[in-house]
Amino acid sequence: MHRTRTLWRLAAALAFMLSMATAGAAPAATPQVQKSRADAQAFIDESTARYNAGLKSSSKPGQTIVPAAGPVWTADLDTWVEYTFPASSGASCMNGTPYRMYYKIASEASMRDKVLVDFEGGGACWDFDSCKPDSKLGASNPDGLASGYIQGDGILTKTATALTSPVLDGNTFLTNAAAYFVFGRGTGTLDNRSWWNFPKFTSQPETQRWTKLVFPYCTGDVNSGASFRVFEDPSNPQNSKKANFNGLNNVRAAMAFLRQNKFAESLSSRKSIQQLLVYGASAGGYSSLANYPMIREALAGDKTRVAMFDDSGPILPAPIYKQGEEILASDLDKTPAVKFWQKVTDAWGWFQQPTAADAKTPGHPEYAEQAKGLVARWEKATGEKVELLKSRGGDTGNLNKVLSKRYAQDRFGLGSFQQDQVISSFAFVGGQNAEVVGLTGDAFREAKMKLFTKEMNLVRAELGPLPNYGYYMPWSRYVLLGSHVTTALTFAGTDIWRASNLRDDGGRIAPEFNGDVGFFLNNLVSTESLASLPVLKEVGAPGESFSVGSLIGTVLSWFRVFDGSAA
Repeated sequence: MHRTRTLWRLAAALAFMLSMATAGAAPAATPQVQKSRADAQAFIDESTARYNAGLKSSSKPGQTIVPAAGPVWTADLDTWVEYTFPASSGASCMNGTPYRMYYKIASEASMRDKVLVDFEGGGACWDFDSCKPDSKLGASNPDGLASGYIQGDGILTKTATALTSPVLDGNTFLTNAAAYFVFGRGTGTLDNRSWWNFPKFTSQPETQRWTKLVFPYCTGDVNSGASFRVFEDPSNPQNSKKANFNGLNNVRAAMAFLRQNKFAESLSSRKSIQQLLVYGASAGGYSSLANYPMIREALAGDKTRVAMFDDSGPILPAPIYKQGEEILASDLDKTPAVKFWQKVTDAWGWFQQPTAADAKTPGHPEYAEQAKGLVARWEKATGEKVELLKSRGGDTGNLNKVLSKRYAQDRFGLGSFQQDQVISSFAFVGGQNAEVVGLTGDAFREAKMKLFTKEMNLVRAELGPLPNYGYYMPWSRYVLLGSHVTTALTFAGTDIWRASNLRDDGGRIAPEFNGDVGFFLNNLVSTESLASLPVLKEVGAPGESFSVGSLIGTVLSWFRVFDGSAA
């Protein structure tokens, strides 16, 4: 069983890496008129009815489903359990079919009331072309989630690497040995890194043993949307695509389900969650940030120690222009992601407010809340003003600042490779920045990385002064996902070495550091105070230390693998 699982993981990861191709140009998005929540619910009802009519069996070997009477949280310990949201909850995938959540309650009593919330990654879309199933810049699961998406020992049936992170699930000895051979090191600690100490440096962070809530990804909106759109085919106006960007409502329905069934109170005799980590990678990283205030409000108690790890979902700073507004050349030069944010925030409805129809629909008081966009939900959850629009003097970096200020005792962390080939493609190919349009090969990589470096410098400048917001930015791990996702498959290959007595971007004198992203994770989930254990702010030097992985990455670069990809 373990040998099969190891081979599956390595084969899946390899298949996923080799499937990545150069990201092509995408036509400009057509401005869309906001549809009412009633329209969205009618789409969900119709799609769910059609899905159920064609359903032959909802049960698979190894699959555990929440019983009709509701969950008994400690009934199936250390087992993935599936819950499918009814259409009436307002939850759905982008195509209107049923949304599913998965949980695994820890078998160890001491770990049961420590909870890891994980968001699956998988790209994004925002118009007709990007939302097509075969789009190079697209999103996972455009056709919805099959029942049994997670089952048995946790292998996902449709995603190669989502549950192979050491943050969630322990790798086998063989997987760790292979990863160490390819990348070198990768322990999550600062010692015991010699071959003869191999049993001590396998990646086993405590979060592997926590209770887990997993949100699969099927909405294309990095779980930040609450809008219903109808996109016309630019090459055939008679053809159109309905897209229910519903990520915020899926999480909202999940939090309501957990509260109604007393999830937090049922995990231990302490009647509350002791530790809570909101985590995700790639699109899941963006999802963890987008939903953090609402999740914290729903699950955390007065004494819960809460943290967030956004892996490879950097909020590239830029003022947001409304659709149709002309972007100033000075803003485009300073913050090149401004074009991308203009597109996606319009499509996903970040600034959306309920329509008159939403507020007046008889018998559906939920419609008005479900129609609210990201900004309105953050302001309600945090009690803080969230200024993102150019016209109001804001920018996207204010999301991080609001989190840091509002939850001053929480620990926040961003992980990102400096040479991330994926996010750079989404941001600048998706934004159709002039610097990358029409380029291929080395010229394309160099152009998008120049823009990405400019944005990441702004990210560090914004996060540096925030006392509770850390970051971890190694240079690259090219062979694995094109230097994308620091916690994918293994912590190996994420090392940063730094001398002592250097100032970090928070203005502090930092001790010598010689660790990896696992060490960064352990810092985030520490229960020590920020005063006694500050968050880490670490940046790796340019260039990779020599390893088999760096050699393979160099060879792959000759064949222009990983020029772009899906996040």
